[in-house]
Amino acid sequence: MLTVSSMNPFGPGPTGSGAPQQPGPQAGGPFGGPAQNPFGGPAPGPGQAPRGANQPGPFGAPGAPSGSSGESLEPVGPPLGILAAAALLAVAGIVVGAVFWGASLSSLGWLLAGPLAIGVLALFTARDTARRTAAVYLRPDWITMAYAVVIVLIAAGVIVGSVGFAMWIGHR
Repeated sequence: MLTVSSMNPFGPGPTGSGAPQQPGPQAGGPFGGPAQNPFGGPAPGPGQAPRGANQPGPFGAPGAPSGSSGESLEPVGPPLGILAAAALLAVAGIVVGAVFWGASLSSLGWLLAGPLAIGVLALFTARDTARRTAAVYLRPDWITMAYAVVIVLIAAGVIVGSVGFAMWIGHR
């Protein structure tokens, strides 16, 4: 036979009822100590907003419609101006290296096509990588070929400038 007891194993209920006692605003935690927030710090009292309630959440600003992150949906692409600047520096390096072949100024061609053009190409890569994080990124199909052409131009400029400078050193 099953006997039902009115005794609550978690503490006495309200007088005259078998229901468990609900802690009030001044009551302590379930184990007799003060009420604690399981995520650190004191638990918010009744009528108080949780800590950080006015801060934007992972899905946008507080009160924003669900799924709205505030990010613009305008399409972006690679920074073509920076890629063009790298190509222009490489071509200028080739021209300077060829015009001043066998002279000390051919080293200026190496400088233009080497460290400067490579630095600008690195800037293009960094900016392009940052733009790829946009919501809508449109990369033209020909950009990979243009990047490869710029690399070849840089290599040619470095070779023309350095060999022209070496010819000057060799004839001294």
